[in-house]
Amino acid sequence: MTELILSVKKEVDTKISEIGSLGLAIVYTVGHIIIAWACATLIFNASFSLAAADAIIEPIINGFWFYLLHRIAKNTLGTLTLTSIYTLGHFCIATLWASFIFNVSFSEAALDAIIEPLLNGFWFYLLHTIWKKYN
Repeated sequence: MTELILSVKKEVDTKISEIGSLGLAIVYTVGHIIIAWACATLIFNASFSLAAADAIIEPIINGFWFYLLHRIAKNTLGTLTLTSIYTLGHFCIATLWASFIFNVSFSEAALDAIIEPLLNGFWFYLLHTIWKKYN
């Protein structure tokens, strides 16, 4: 049993070490979609389809932001600095997008734009920390 666990761990370590910025951005974006859907449903009491549209489109936009930032600064900035810059940009993107898609005031959109990016900031930090551990 121990041999099986060590074999699986070695395979996971190998896969993680092979993933680059694009692969990491894809994994991040999938998690982001789940977080965005949950936030839109809970904060705006949005219908499933509207929350799903928000949960797909806005994370894709932020997935590009993640890729760009990670590609440019992954080796020059510390994880906490990188995470902070990412989260600030995410806040701006999320506010503008929520205001547009849900047709709500800027202050209402900002509520979603505060909560969701904070959750995604933790998600970013977790992924980057794991990635750094193997690279």
